[in-house]
Amino acid sequence: MLLILFLNCFWVLSFAQTDRMIKYRRSNYKPDIVCVMPFQFTENGLGFGGSYERSVDKKGLFAFYIPVMVTFNVANTNRIYDYNTGTYNTGKTDPMLYTMPGVKFYPTGSYGRLKYATGASVVVGTGKQSSYQVDLNGLNTTELVQHHFLVGVMWQNSLNINVDSKMYLGAELGLGGTMINNAAGNDESSEFLVQGGLKVGYRF
Repeated sequence: MLLILFLNCFWVLSFAQTDRMIKYRRSNYKPDIVCVMPFQFTENGLGFGGSYERSVDKKGLFAFYIPVMVTFNVANTNRIYDYNTGTYNTGKTDPMLYTMPGVKFYPTGSYGRLKYATGASVVVGTGKQSSYQVDLNGLNTTELVQHHFLVGVMWQNSLNINVDSKMYLGAELGLGGTMINNAAGNDESSEFLVQGGLKVGYRF
């Protein structure tokens, strides 16, 4: 009987201490984070962006997250010879604009120094896609630039560092695939999606 009473008292004290810790962290770590993303990459190339995140519960277990980014195909090595002019044209950088709204889950809550999060996002991308085009005689090769639109899903993992109650650092990596992949109005095969990068933010 005394053991049961002791365990009950211990549980109540532990719960009260945990509740005080959550309230302390809640008062020091605000629920909103706005970030700049100086380095980002996707399956399209390298770029930059920004993001907004907001915790939706008191313990910071769940958060709404929406990054926006633009990337460029800086590794496009296409060298296209134009028989009309006798010169080479360098491949286009094919800019793509993405938004990836989703939900992040922090298994141990988001209020603390070092936190891991995982979650799912919807990917929407729009931009340009270049490809080769050969004339009917098979002599002149040019580069055809088309509008590119995609919709997909992605699973993301992130490492989140609260340097102090205001300054935030983060790194993330996401993998997924397209459900819609359209170029110039034509449906194309599914495309592998990847996204990752570094973030510097302010918590408020």
